Amino acid sequence: MVNLRILLAALMLFPALSQGSVARAEKIYFQKGISNRNEAVTYELMRSKYYFSATVFAKERLIEDKPIDERFEKSLTTLILKTGTATFMPLSAGILGKHNSQAMSFVLGIKQFNKNRFKSAIKALRSIKRGHKFAPEKYMMMGASQNFLARYSEATSSYKNCMRTAEISSKASSHEKLKRYYDILAESCLIHLARMEYKRNDYKKAVQAFQDIPKTSYRWPSLLLEKAWGNYYLADYNRTLGLLVTYKSPLLRSYFYPEAEVLTALSYYRLCLYDDALKTIEQYHSVYKARSDALKGILVKYKKSHTFFLKMMMQPIEKLEEKNPFIRNLMTQTRKKIKFNLDLANYKKVANEYKYLKKKKQTQFISKLTEAVKRSKDWQTRHLNHYVKKEMFDFLNDVHRFSYEMFNIKLEIMFKKRDLLYKNKTLISDRGRGSRDNLNRAQNEHFYDFRGAFWADELGDYSFGLKSNCEEVKVKKNGGGV
Repeated sequence: MVNLRILLAALMLFPALSQGSVARAEKIYFQKGISNRNEAVTYELMRSKYYFSATVFAKERLIEDKPIDERFEKSLTTLILKTGTATFMPLSAGILGKHNSQAMSFVLGIKQFNKNRFKSAIKALRSIKRGHKFAPEKYMMMGASQNFLARYSEATSSYKNCMRTAEISSKASSHEKLKRYYDILAESCLIHLARMEYKRNDYKKAVQAFQDIPKTSYRWPSLLLEKAWGNYYLADYNRTLGLLVTYKSPLLRSYFYPEAEVLTALSYYRLCLYDDALKTIEQYHSVYKARSDALKGILVKYKKSHTFFLKMMMQPIEKLEEKNPFIRNLMTQTRKKIKFNLDLANYKKVANEYKYLKKKKQTQFISKLTEAVKRSKDWQTRHLNHYVKKEMFDFLNDVHRFSYEMFNIKLEIMFKKRDLLYKNKTLISDRGRGSRDNLNRAQNEHFYDFRGAFWADELGDYSFGLKSNCEEVKVKKNGGGV
């Protein structure tokens, strides 16, 4: 599940604070007799916009037994928005949960969710009020937790609350980027709802939910495959083939999935169009196998590197195209993923803060900040590098795994053909070009007759009109069909 931890427009959420200085923060740090040292240093560093540095003292303040006030609670919310929840994850569940803090309850909920402690995650997230900035994400995480616990009715309610609160926040937002963020959250919860229905084998509801995802969504292209599986299990193989052929569009050049080829072959197989299925299998091996082997040769040399894949991601598209036919498209596909973009934004912010700290005279105080921010930067580097590496090796593993699936489909087709031969039967073998009579179309699905329509409008609305070729007929003695 994608965890949208950071707001895309975090800088817009709070009014700018008055300018502070790191020097003043250092002076406060060494001042004698100050009772709220960690809190005061946190505020001063935030005024200076050294947010990752500020989290060092914010965490030390949270370890203290003194209760926190409303001002510090707002600061914690700001720090999560500026740096992400990962900066507070090292704190124990006991520390995160001991204060009356909605911000820390949010972090605790995510921490427990990541450890598969779903009941504890729900308990922590419930304390976040409906009007809080983290409310949409609260409901999304609760829905996911309830889904894993098979509490589907509650999960449905949580996902719908996520959509409602996100839509309210979107309408109330004056900044376009922030509005877009809440729209993405609402879409995410709708996607999770669709996936839950798919998991419950209610494919009709799942397909209907996927249908509500607008084509303008960042996730829409990748969701075509999930929607195609839903239609496949509804036995609408023509719609499945239509959805999958959408990936052949030049506009979706960077979206290619080995799984889509397998599903294409399976759909042809279910329609008993064996020659079409075999042709798909042949193309799969000729296109994917050779290129993936070449890609593997490049990647395995650097699989232990903590920086290679992130550096490659930062290279211009032209250089990526020179390396391998798949690298450019894989990188483009990864760059369009929301989680990667959010984590990349954090990485750039912490790297920038570390650069400025290194330029300062390394006093005891500055050294403390520099080391802490460096640890955060190094973690972000390894985390992002691992993310990119996993995406690329997952692709290689998929190619291998689905090659095995394609082999099994080919064996099944050979078995079917042999069985027909033994029974002295054949199929009608009249594939034809298809007919509108073979279409299944829901009320909310568009229909294009390809007469003057702008072709980009049709993406995602394709459906084949092929007739099932599964009718068996006896073979005449002279070898001709009936």
